[in-house]
Amino acid sequence: MRSRGTRVELVWMRPHDHIGWAFAGPDEFADVAGDFLREGRDRGELLMFVAAEPSQEAYARLIASFGASELGVASIADVYGASGIVDAAAQRATFRGVLDQALADGYTGIRVAADNTPLVQTPERFKAWMHWELVADEFMSANRVTGLCGFDRTAVNVDTLRHLVTLHPLSSAAAPVPQFRLFVDTAGLCLEGDIDDIAVGYLHRALGVLPKGTPAAVNLTGARAKNGVIETELRQLAEAGVLVTY
Repeated sequence: MRSRGTRVELVWMRPHDHIGWAFAGPDEFADVAGDFLREGRDRGELLMFVAAEPSQEAYARLIASFGASELGVASIADVYGASGIVDAAAQRATFRGVLDQALADGYTGIRVAADNTPLVQTPERFKAWMHWELVADEFMSANRVTGLCGFDRTAVNVDTLRHLVTLHPLSSAAAPVPQFRLFVDTAGLCLEGDIDDIAVGYLHRALGVLPKGTPAAVNLTGARAKNGVIETELRQLAEAGVLVTY
């Protein structure tokens, strides 16, 4: 079972962990990312840092705190393209290649810290990013990858942040508390929390994005379906093969 819930500190992150972290300014994220990356170095993982401008002062100090061969650094444009509109299938293939090469080179996995703020600041970028989060989470769930997705809460509105943390099994205490979480676990696609029509809509979209035949489960233990219409839709999902636990 993957780690899930809220973290006050970014410690004891392990392969398959995927956290959405809300921060206030590059200095704060540099501190958090530094701890996260040093932990990965101690675990023998290949380290990667991504930001729009890695050369800006706070991130330059972070990068300089690692040896030249210890940390791979890339800009958002390098990784995701100049448009900032992420092609999820292409990115999955890219990270698959990076992971395979890292394991062949003797690393125990890969660990990625990224300031993704610019990738969610327009409707087109946000839509593509939410698609990618689903694909990336499925990839992390099945592989030795540990991911830190940073979003600057001074530059991203609270509603956007709430949607973003919904697609992370882990989130920071500074992020909005998600009403529900949608992520991939050992049983497949999992939906947990207070389930309403928005949550069910997320589930339908995820089933369309992830590989055909991905198992799915809705956990209503300790939660509540918001109305009779949602309960009816959940029954229909159950009849279609989605495991619904009450």
